[in-house]
Amino acid sequence: MNDQRKKIIIAEIETWRKNNLIPEHYCIFLLNLYTEGERPVGDAARTIAKKAHTGTAAYGTERLTSGTANHAGSAGISVSWKLIFAWFAGACFIAAMILSAFHFSDFSTPMQIAIFSIFALIFYLMAVIFRRSLPILGHIGLGGSFLILIIGGVYLLRSLGYGTGVLLGFLTIVCLLWLVNGLFFRYSYLLYCGFLGLAMIYGLAVSDRLAADFSWWKVELYWVPIALLMLGLGFLWNERNQQLAGVLAICGLLFFFGSEVEALYIPAAKTDVIQLLLFLKVFLGAVFFFFTRKYWFGWLRL
Repeated sequence: MNDQRKKIIIAEIETWRKNNLIPEHYCIFLLNLYTEGERPVGDAARTIAKKAHTGTAAYGTERLTSGTANHAGSAGISVSWKLIFAWFAGACFIAAMILSAFHFSDFSTPMQIAIFSIFALIFYLMAVIFRRSLPILGHIGLGGSFLILIIGGVYLLRSLGYGTGVLLGFLTIVCLLWLVNGLFFRYSYLLYCGFLGLAMIYGLAVSDRLAADFSWWKVELYWVPIALLMLGLGFLWNERNQQLAGVLAICGLLFFFGSEVEALYIPAAKTDVIQLLLFLKVFLGAVFFFFTRKYWFGWLRL
């Protein structure tokens, strides 16, 4: 097609567009076709395209805003129901505890055991469920569970007339549970509570025997080998479980002073000798710790 004929057709299309003989977007299409996209479109065409683009963007924004608002509203409703359920469950739990406290002595022994067991189990399940999502609730649950277990166990054993031996046996089981749960939950403070609790029970169990036939070498013999054993286990477990190894090492260092703490409650032990032994052990421990610091600082994370 020659240029003269193209100019005639383009002029005719412009006339159609100005007189609105055919739709304007069709005119723009024909103009672009015959000019091969080189002819600039008029203001009207640009206005139409802009309106179309603005309308599409506004529609998309409106849908996005509406969807976000609906999602936020549904989330708000969901959170509200969760809060209502949590408040209701908490209120029922507190009411049950108050009711049990006021009428606890009226219950039979099996009923008392069941009440303590149920409350301890509820707190323990709370610790298991929330130990990853809400760690603070996991700590509270474990603390509440073991507190109920200790208070309930001691109360029941005393009310049933059991002696000190059975009570120490029960507390030993509690300390072992601390150790097991410390490994399961990976909480160092439970491991410390377990080992230090066992140390206290051990000290109470041997106190009468040491007081009956007191001698310093015997007191040291009851504590120092245990301390060395725990330090050795700490070294051995360094590669397998650094958390447990660190707890064993630190508790071993504390057990190293167990004989002096034990001697404080024995009338035959002289205070001057206790002070001298404490000074010597602190000095020896500091020297040992200093010369092996490159090894200890790494896996004890000091």
